Amino acid sequence: MARMQSASGYGGLESTPLARPGYFNEIMNRVYERDFLPEITNSQIDERITMCHQQVQIMKAPEVGEWRTLQKNQEMIPNQVSTEAICLEVCNAAYNDIKIDQLDIRWACERWDAWEEAFLDAVYEKYVEMQRRWVLSAMILEASPRNQGAHAGQYGKADLGSRGNPVVVNKDNIALQVTKLQEILTDNLRWVENNMFLVVPVQFRSILAQSNYANQAWIGTGARNTSFNIDGKWEEQICGFNVIETVQCPHVIEDDGRVCFYILAGNRDGYVYASDIVDGRIVQPERTWSAEYQMLAVWGGKMIYPECVCVAYWTFDTQE
Repeated sequence: MARMQSASGYGGLESTPLARPGYFNEIMNRVYERDFLPEITNSQIDERITMCHQQVQIMKAPEVGEWRTLQKNQEMIPNQVSTEAICLEVCNAAYNDIKIDQLDIRWACERWDAWEEAFLDAVYEKYVEMQRRWVLSAMILEASPRNQGAHAGQYGKADLGSRGNPVVVNKDNIALQVTKLQEILTDNLRWVENNMFLVVPVQFRSILAQSNYANQAWIGTGARNTSFNIDGKWEEQICGFNVIETVQCPHVIEDDGRVCFYILAGNRDGYVYASDIVDGRIVQPERTWSAEYQMLAVWGGKMIYPECVCVAYWTFDTQE
Protein backbone atom coordinates (compact mmCIF):
# COMPACT_ATOMS: atom_id res chain seq x y z
CA MET A 1 0.00 0.00 0.00
CA ALA A 2 1.40 3.37 -0.98
CA ARG A 3 2.20 5.65 1.93
CA MET A 4 -0.01 8.74 1.76
CA GLN A 5 1.52 11.92 3.14
CA SER A 6 -0.40 14.68 4.88
CA ALA A 7 0.29 18.37 4.37
CA SER A 8 2.47 18.22 7.49
CA GLY A 9 4.61 15.45 6.08
CA TYR A 10 3.43 12.40 8.06
CA GLY A 11 1.48 9.48 6.69
CA GLY A 12 -2.30 9.23 6.89
CA LEU A 13 -4.28 6.44 8.53
CA GLU A 14 -4.12 4.58 5.22
CA SER A 15 -0.46 3.89 5.99
CA THR A 16 -1.22 2.28 9.37
CA PRO A 17 -2.49 -1.23 10.19
CA LEU A 18 -5.93 0.33 10.78
CA ALA A 19 -6.41 0.33 7.00
CA ARG A 20 -5.59 -3.37 6.73
CA PRO A 21 -8.56 -5.56 5.66
CA GLY A 22 -9.92 -7.36 8.71
CA TYR A 23 -8.22 -5.09 11.25
CA PHE A 24 -11.43 -5.25 13.33
CA ASN A 25 -10.38 -8.81 14.23
CA GLU A 26 -7.82 -7.20 16.54
CA ILE A 27 -10.73 -5.74 18.50
CA MET A 28 -12.53 -9.09 18.65
CA ASN A 29 -9.35 -10.83 19.80
CA ARG A 30 -9.34 -8.52 22.81
CA VAL A 31 -13.04 -9.28 23.41
CA TYR A 32 -12.44 -13.03 23.30
CA GLU A 33 -9.49 -12.75 25.69
CA ARG A 34 -10.97 -10.41 28.31
CA ASP A 35 -14.77 -10.28 28.22
CA PHE A 36 -16.67 -12.27 30.86
CA LEU A 37 -19.64 -13.17 28.61
CA PRO A 38 -18.01 -16.46 27.47
CA GLU A 39 -17.79 -17.32 31.19
CA ILE A 40 -21.58 -17.15 31.63
CA THR A 41 -22.84 -18.31 28.21
CA ASN A 42 -22.46 -21.22 25.86
CA SER A 43 -20.28 -19.59 23.20
CA GLN A 44 -19.03 -22.80 21.57
CA ILE A 45 -20.43 -22.15 18.09
CA ASP A 46 -18.42 -23.80 15.34
CA GLU A 47 -19.10 -21.40 12.49
CA ARG A 48 -17.86 -17.82 12.21
CA ILE A 49 -20.47 -15.09 12.38
CA THR A 50 -20.28 -13.13 9.13
CA MET A 51 -23.61 -11.34 8.60
CA CYS A 52 -26.86 -10.19 10.13
CA HIS A 53 -29.74 -12.72 9.99
CA GLN A 54 -27.28 -15.58 9.79
CA GLN A 55 -28.78 -18.87 10.98
CA VAL A 56 -26.65 -20.87 13.42
CA GLN A 57 -27.63 -24.36 14.59
CA ILE A 58 -26.85 -25.64 18.09
CA MET A 59 -27.35 -29.29 19.03
CA LYS A 60 -28.88 -29.81 22.46
CA ALA A 61 -27.71 -32.74 24.58
CA PRO A 62 -29.60 -36.00 23.86
CA GLU A 63 -32.50 -36.81 26.21
CA VAL A 64 -33.15 -40.40 27.25
CA GLY A 65 -36.48 -41.66 28.64
CA GLU A 66 -37.16 -43.03 32.14
CA TRP A 67 -36.45 -46.56 33.36
CA ARG A 68 -39.54 -48.80 33.54
CA THR A 69 -40.40 -51.49 36.06
CA LEU A 70 -39.76 -54.96 34.65
CA GLN A 71 -42.64 -57.49 34.74
CA LYS A 72 -42.70 -61.14 33.67
CA ASN A 73 -43.30 -61.76 29.98
CA GLN A 74 -43.52 -58.01 29.42
CA GLU A 75 -43.00 -56.64 25.95
CA MET A 76 -40.43 -53.92 26.28
CA ILE A 77 -41.27 -50.40 25.13
CA PRO A 78 -38.18 -48.70 23.71
CA ASN A 79 -37.19 -45.21 24.81
CA GLN A 80 -36.22 -43.15 21.84
CA VAL A 81 -33.18 -40.91 22.24
CA SER A 82 -34.36 -37.38 21.52
CA THR A 83 -31.81 -35.01 19.99
CA GLU A 84 -33.00 -31.51 19.22
CA ALA A 85 -31.31 -28.92 17.04
CA ILE A 86 -31.90 -25.30 18.05
CA CYS A 87 -31.68 -22.58 15.42
CA LEU A 88 -30.24 -19.26 16.57
CA GLU A 89 -30.71 -16.26 14.34
CA VAL A 90 -28.06 -13.58 14.61
CA CYS A 91 -30.60 -10.82 14.15
CA ASN A 92 -29.16 -7.78 15.95
CA ALA A 93 -26.85 -5.23 14.37
CA ALA A 94 -25.20 -1.97 15.37
CA TYR A 95 -22.54 0.33 13.96
CA ASN A 96 -19.87 2.60 15.38
CA ASP A 97 -18.50 5.56 13.42
CA ILE A 98 -15.35 6.81 15.16
CA LYS A 99 -14.11 10.24 14.09
CA ILE A 100 -10.35 10.60 14.33
CA ASP A 101 -9.16 14.18 14.11
CA GLN A 102 -5.94 15.45 12.56
CA LEU A 103 -3.96 15.48 15.80
CA ASP A 104 -4.90 11.88 16.59
CA ILE A 105 -4.00 10.83 13.06
CA ARG A 106 -0.55 12.30 13.56
CA TRP A 107 -0.15 10.42 16.86
CA ALA A 108 -1.34 7.20 15.21
CA CYS A 109 1.19 7.55 12.42
CA GLU A 110 4.16 8.55 14.54
CA ARG A 111 3.50 6.47 17.69
CA TRP A 112 1.41 3.59 16.41
CA ASP A 113 1.98 1.09 19.23
CA ALA A 114 0.89 3.46 22.01
CA TRP A 115 -2.00 4.87 19.98
CA GLU A 116 -3.25 1.41 18.97
CA GLU A 117 -3.29 0.18 22.58
CA ALA A 118 -5.41 3.15 23.68
CA PHE A 119 -7.67 2.82 20.64
CA LEU A 120 -8.28 -0.92 21.11
CA ASP A 121 -9.01 -0.46 24.81
CA ALA A 122 -11.55 2.29 24.14
CA VAL A 123 -13.35 0.34 21.41
CA TYR A 124 -13.30 -2.85 23.52
CA GLU A 125 -14.93 -1.10 26.50
CA LYS A 126 -17.79 0.30 24.41
CA TYR A 127 -18.36 -2.99 22.59
CA VAL A 128 -18.56 -5.19 25.68
CA GLU A 129 -20.71 -2.65 27.54
CA MET A 130 -23.35 -2.90 24.80
CA GLN A 131 -23.12 -6.70 24.59
CA ARG A 132 -23.20 -7.30 28.36
CA ARG A 133 -26.30 -5.18 28.89
CA TRP A 134 -28.07 -6.99 26.05
CA VAL A 135 -27.11 -10.51 27.18
CA LEU A 136 -27.88 -9.97 30.87
CA SER A 137 -31.29 -8.46 30.06
CA ALA A 138 -32.10 -11.32 27.67
CA MET A 139 -31.14 -13.94 30.24
CA ILE A 140 -33.44 -12.35 32.83
CA LEU A 141 -36.36 -12.40 30.40
CA GLU A 142 -35.79 -15.99 29.26
CA ALA A 143 -34.98 -17.71 32.58
CA SER A 144 -37.50 -20.25 33.85
CA PRO A 145 -40.37 -18.67 35.86
CA ARG A 146 -39.77 -21.37 38.45
CA ASN A 147 -36.26 -19.98 39.01
CA GLN A 148 -37.31 -16.47 40.07
CA GLY A 149 -39.79 -14.52 42.14
CA ALA A 150 -41.28 -15.05 45.59
CA HIS A 151 -42.17 -18.72 45.01
CA ALA A 152 -39.08 -20.14 43.33
CA GLY A 153 -37.58 -23.58 43.52
CA GLN A 154 -38.86 -27.12 43.24
CA TYR A 155 -41.41 -26.64 46.03
CA GLY A 156 -42.13 -22.94 45.52
CA LYS A 157 -40.72 -22.06 48.96
CA ALA A 158 -37.70 -19.95 48.01
CA ASP A 159 -38.16 -16.19 47.94
CA LEU A 160 -35.67 -14.71 45.47
CA GLY A 161 -37.30 -11.28 45.51
CA SER A 162 -39.53 -9.48 43.04
CA ARG A 163 -40.33 -5.93 41.90
CA GLY A 164 -41.64 -4.03 44.89
CA ASN A 165 -40.48 -6.76 47.28
CA PRO A 166 -36.72 -7.20 46.93
CA VAL A 167 -34.75 -9.47 49.23
CA VAL A 168 -32.71 -7.30 51.59
CA VAL A 169 -29.22 -8.82 51.63
CA ASN A 170 -26.90 -8.05 54.53
CA LYS A 171 -23.83 -9.51 56.19
CA ASP A 172 -25.91 -11.94 58.25
CA ASN A 173 -28.01 -13.52 55.49
CA ILE A 174 -25.74 -13.38 52.45
CA ALA A 175 -24.72 -17.02 52.91
CA LEU A 176 -28.36 -18.13 52.97
CA GLN A 177 -29.24 -16.12 49.85
CA VAL A 178 -26.35 -17.54 47.82
CA THR A 179 -27.07 -21.12 48.90
CA LYS A 180 -30.73 -20.68 47.89
CA LEU A 181 -29.53 -20.20 44.32
CA GLN A 182 -27.22 -23.18 44.62
CA GLU A 183 -30.05 -25.35 45.96
CA ILE A 184 -32.45 -24.46 43.14
CA LEU A 185 -29.92 -25.22 40.42
CA THR A 186 -28.97 -28.49 42.12
CA ASP A 187 -32.63 -29.54 42.40
CA ASN A 188 -32.97 -28.79 38.67
CA LEU A 189 -30.10 -31.23 38.00
CA ARG A 190 -28.17 -28.41 36.36
CA TRP A 191 -25.27 -28.14 38.78
CA VAL A 192 -21.93 -28.88 37.10
CA GLU A 193 -18.73 -28.18 39.02
CA ASN A 194 -16.66 -25.28 37.64
CA ASN A 195 -19.43 -24.48 35.14
CA MET A 196 -21.51 -22.28 37.43
CA PHE A 197 -21.54 -18.47 37.54
CA LEU A 198 -22.86 -15.70 39.79
CA VAL A 199 -23.17 -12.19 38.32
CA VAL A 200 -23.18 -9.46 40.97
CA PRO A 201 -22.83 -5.65 41.16
CA VAL A 202 -19.88 -3.97 42.83
CA GLN A 203 -22.07 -3.35 45.91
CA PHE A 204 -21.91 -7.09 46.63
CA ARG A 205 -18.30 -6.69 47.72
CA SER A 206 -19.20 -4.37 50.63
CA ILE A 207 -21.61 -6.93 52.07
CA LEU A 208 -19.11 -9.71 51.56
CA ALA A 209 -16.41 -7.84 53.45
CA GLN A 210 -18.65 -7.67 56.55
CA SER A 211 -19.78 -11.30 56.41
CA ASN A 212 -18.39 -14.70 57.25
CA TYR A 213 -17.43 -15.00 53.59
CA ALA A 214 -14.49 -12.76 54.47
CA ASN A 215 -13.14 -15.88 56.19
CA GLN A 216 -11.57 -18.22 53.60
CA ALA A 217 -13.24 -21.22 55.28
CA TRP A 218 -16.56 -20.07 53.77
CA ILE A 219 -15.30 -20.02 50.20
CA GLY A 220 -16.81 -22.90 48.24
CA THR A 221 -14.61 -25.84 47.39
CA GLY A 222 -11.42 -23.82 47.52
CA ALA A 223 -11.03 -24.10 43.74
CA ARG A 224 -8.99 -21.23 42.34
CA ASN A 225 -9.62 -19.37 39.13
CA THR A 226 -6.36 -18.55 37.41
CA SER A 227 -7.79 -16.51 34.50
CA PHE A 228 -6.91 -13.12 35.93
CA ASN A 229 -7.24 -11.51 32.49
CA ILE A 230 -11.05 -12.01 32.50
CA ASP A 231 -12.63 -8.68 33.41
CA GLY A 232 -14.57 -8.85 36.67
CA LYS A 233 -13.89 -12.52 37.41
CA TRP A 234 -12.89 -13.14 41.00
CA GLU A 235 -9.97 -15.34 41.89
CA GLU A 236 -11.99 -17.47 44.32
CA GLN A 237 -15.33 -19.25 44.01
CA ILE A 238 -18.22 -18.71 46.42
CA CYS A 239 -20.34 -21.78 47.13
CA GLY A 240 -19.03 -23.30 43.91
CA PHE A 241 -19.98 -20.26 41.80
CA ASN A 242 -17.46 -18.41 39.65
CA VAL A 243 -18.15 -14.80 40.66
CA ILE A 244 -18.41 -12.09 38.00
CA GLU A 245 -18.52 -8.51 39.30
CA THR A 246 -19.76 -5.88 36.86
CA VAL A 247 -21.12 -2.35 36.72
CA GLN A 248 -23.46 -3.58 33.97
CA CYS A 249 -25.54 -5.62 36.43
CA PRO A 250 -29.19 -4.67 35.63
CA HIS A 251 -30.82 -2.53 38.32
CA VAL A 252 -34.04 -0.74 39.20
CA ILE A 253 -34.65 2.21 41.52
CA GLU A 254 -37.83 1.42 43.44
CA ASP A 255 -40.42 4.05 44.38
CA ASP A 256 -38.98 4.20 47.90
CA GLY A 257 -35.54 5.07 46.50
CA ARG A 258 -33.90 1.69 47.10
CA VAL A 259 -31.52 0.54 44.38
CA CYS A 260 -32.33 -3.09 43.53
CA PHE A 261 -30.24 -5.42 41.38
CA TYR A 262 -31.05 -8.45 39.29
CA ILE A 263 -28.61 -11.17 40.34
CA LEU A 264 -27.99 -13.93 37.80
CA ALA A 265 -26.79 -17.37 38.80
CA GLY A 266 -26.59 -20.43 36.62
CA ASN A 267 -24.90 -22.96 34.42
CA ARG A 268 -23.08 -21.38 31.47
CA ASP A 269 -24.55 -24.00 29.10
CA GLY A 270 -28.06 -22.55 29.54
CA TYR A 271 -27.79 -19.54 27.24
CA VAL A 272 -26.24 -19.60 23.75
CA TYR A 273 -24.64 -16.37 22.53
CA ALA A 274 -22.58 -15.26 19.56
CA SER A 275 -21.30 -11.88 18.40
CA ASP A 276 -18.74 -10.48 16.01
CA ILE A 277 -17.61 -7.37 14.21
CA VAL A 278 -18.11 -8.28 10.56
CA ASP A 279 -16.82 -5.23 8.72
CA GLY A 280 -14.60 -2.21 9.22
CA ARG A 281 -13.32 0.54 6.98
CA ILE A 282 -11.63 3.94 6.90
CA VAL A 283 -13.69 6.73 5.36
CA GLN A 284 -12.36 10.15 4.36
CA PRO A 285 -15.24 12.66 4.70
CA GLU A 286 -15.32 15.67 2.42
CA ARG A 287 -14.76 19.17 3.82
CA THR A 288 -12.82 17.97 6.87
CA TRP A 289 -9.24 17.01 7.76
CA SER A 290 -10.42 14.18 9.99
CA ALA A 291 -10.98 10.52 9.12
CA GLU A 292 -13.59 8.02 10.31
CA TYR A 293 -13.27 4.37 11.21
CA GLN A 294 -16.60 2.63 10.72
CA MET A 295 -17.51 -0.81 12.08
CA LEU A 296 -20.53 -3.09 11.80
CA ALA A 297 -21.30 -5.58 14.59
CA VAL A 298 -23.89 -8.38 14.69
CA TRP A 299 -24.99 -10.63 17.54
CA GLY A 300 -27.68 -12.96 18.81
CA GLY A 301 -28.56 -15.21 21.72
CA LYS A 302 -31.12 -17.72 22.94
CA MET A 303 -31.91 -19.61 26.14
CA ILE A 304 -31.86 -23.33 25.38
CA TYR A 305 -32.14 -24.58 28.98
CA PRO A 306 -34.33 -22.09 30.93
CA GLU A 307 -33.95 -24.14 34.12
CA CYS A 308 -30.17 -23.44 34.04
CA VAL A 309 -30.51 -19.80 35.11
CA CYS A 310 -31.83 -18.30 38.37
CA VAL A 311 -32.77 -14.64 38.75
CA ALA A 312 -32.77 -13.02 42.20
CA TYR A 313 -33.86 -9.46 42.96
CA TRP A 314 -31.76 -8.01 45.77
CA THR A 315 -31.14 -4.75 47.52
CA PHE A 316 -28.14 -4.36 49.80
CA ASP A 317 -28.06 -3.24 53.42
CA THR A 318 -24.50 -2.14 54.10
CA GLN A 319 -25.14 -0.72 57.58
CA GLU A 320 -22.95 -2.37 60.18
